[in-house]
Amino acid sequence: MLYLVALVLLLPDRNASDIRRTTSDVLTDLRLDMQPERVRLECKLLRDSVGRFRLRSLDSMNVIRYSGEVEDIHLRARIEDVETGQILNVEAGDNASRLFSLEHQPERQAVVFRWHPDITSVTPRTFRVTVYGSAAPPGVRGPNSADADIIPAGLRVNGSTQFVLATEIEGEVTTIVAANMVRDTVVLGQGAGSTELGLFWVDASRDDIPVLPSADWSNRISFGGANPLRDLAAMPEVRVSGAAMTIERYLDTAQRALIVRGKAPRSGSASVQVTARRRDGNVAQVSFSVNSIPLQNVSVPSDVFPDIEVVIDPRLPDLPDVRATVSLGNSEVASSRGGTLRFKIDRRDTGKVLVFERFVEGQRAGTPINIRVRNYPAPEIQDVRDFGSGDRKKVIVKFYGDGNRDRPLLEVVEGNAQPPKKQYGNRHAADASERPTITWLEEFIVERKDASKPFTFKLRAKDARGATSRVWLED
Repeated sequence: MLYLVALVLLLPDRNASDIRRTTSDVLTDLRLDMQPERVRLECKLLRDSVGRFRLRSLDSMNVIRYSGEVEDIHLRARIEDVETGQILNVEAGDNASRLFSLEHQPERQAVVFRWHPDITSVTPRTFRVTVYGSAAPPGVRGPNSADADIIPAGLRVNGSTQFVLATEIEGEVTTIVAANMVRDTVVLGQGAGSTELGLFWVDASRDDIPVLPSADWSNRISFGGANPLRDLAAMPEVRVSGAAMTIERYLDTAQRALIVRGKAPRSGSASVQVTARRRDGNVAQVSFSVNSIPLQNVSVPSDVFPDIEVVIDPRLPDLPDVRATVSLGNSEVASSRGGTLRFKIDRRDTGKVLVFERFVEGQRAGTPINIRVRNYPAPEIQDVRDFGSGDRKKVIVKFYGDGNRDRPLLEVVEGNAQPPKKQYGNRHAADASERPTITWLEEFIVERKDASKPFTFKLRAKDARGATSRVWLED
């Protein structure tokens, strides 16, 4: 025995550099895992015969355990009302909210989430709770760790977990939306072998997702031959190729599906590949594409006039549930789901403002465009020309509106002229390219009244609405 001890003592010390860990080794070991005891907390109420409510059961507390060699932990909870989208953030130790609280218990390596539902305001509600943790690696704040000098300054480790709060009233249907997986890495339990799980596959609810640029989209990935809450080796991987796009993923515990969502690229298309690995090593993949369909510019008149049909091509994108409308106040004047918009405005709405809008899946797309309902301009005497002998002149009057109903009259205000005569058949559009046509030219003949006097006079045009032109002096 003494001989063996002597041999051990004679062994040389290993060089410190031989056992020195690299930065990569240290960073690989750093992690903050968070695991809740429950993925769903429920408040159940009973309604009696007179409409009063009685508390049947309440899960008011959830304990989230965390693991990992970390220190200086900061914790907060994000509570989202699924129906309204309202979000409340609660910091650990902050008691400002009477409905939710978060208590850090470092001696247990746990954080306690408490829920105090408002029983006085009874309505089915669902909240999605995400608890975030941020911590420093051990020794970063002091010189005691052998790894302290190789950890990048300011490095922090992040972790998160999710669960759902639901208020249910007996006898009413409560829709639970996006009840989520508890963490990014699934904690595996003991389960059946691969031969019992059967064929492993994943499938996307939509193979192609057309969407406006930068708009939100989502897709549901279903699993066959595996319960994603129990049988996966890890959270499914999501890879994007093509256009740049940020992806979020979470598991819906109610539907046992993976929800993949993000914002569409500003242009072009992106391919999304989801890869899932079952705990027995079997791998399944599915791909789908996200295509940005731009909203095209549309030609909308800034002004329209009463009683004239207006035609607008809304240039709606090739997307599901698209619609274009023209509205006046709270009333729709016209709407279309793909074809042209056609409408006429009553004269009593002169001076009001119409609004052109486009919608995709019920959400406004692009910027609303205002269209003013203008009154027609008054007629104008454009020109007076000699016509034949010196005793006759041709008068050209421009008028606006309906080419038949709004035709003007021409009257002599004073002077040596007989009442003007309308030249029938000589009314024509002032601009052949104008659509719709609202500007017209009408011709009149004015003859000398007294041959012994100079052929001078004053004229004025008046349309069917009573609007008059400026007086024209011919001398």
